Amino acid sequence: MNSQLELFDLIGIIAHKRYVTAERKLSVLGFNHTEARLLTLLSQKDAVAQDELSASLTVDRSNAGRSLKKLEAGGYISRRKDASDKRTFIVHITKKGTEAVGQISKVKESLAKELFRNLNAADVKAVVRVLQRASLDEHV
Repeated sequence: MNSQLELFDLIGIIAHKRYVTAERKLSVLGFNHTEARLLTLLSQKDAVAQDELSASLTVDRSNAGRSLKKLEAGGYISRRKDASDKRTFIVHITKKGTEAVGQISKVKESLAKELFRNLNAADVKAVVRVLQRASLDEHV
């Protein structure tokens, strides 16, 4: 088999395992994968336009919108209309959301340890360097 195809298939397998395991582990906290990613991204910014969030996560607007409504109903975020553009929502993380991000981070750390338990630190660094180089290619 072509090595690039083998790498392509392996990345797909790892991504699927990551997604399925994350969904299961995050559900204990009451979140799905998209909700956890939204909260984590929001914790790194002061305020973000809703469309920018969905673009950053590469999820469609309707999926992001549903997740944001659920997070807002749970008190994890607040949304308000942009003063300069009434069609745009600006999203803020709440204290409750920030606390949830701490729990999400612990789940992610546990998941990473579980998925990569057979790799030593040098292996992990090497894979990260290679994948970072691959992610710089914007032709895809």
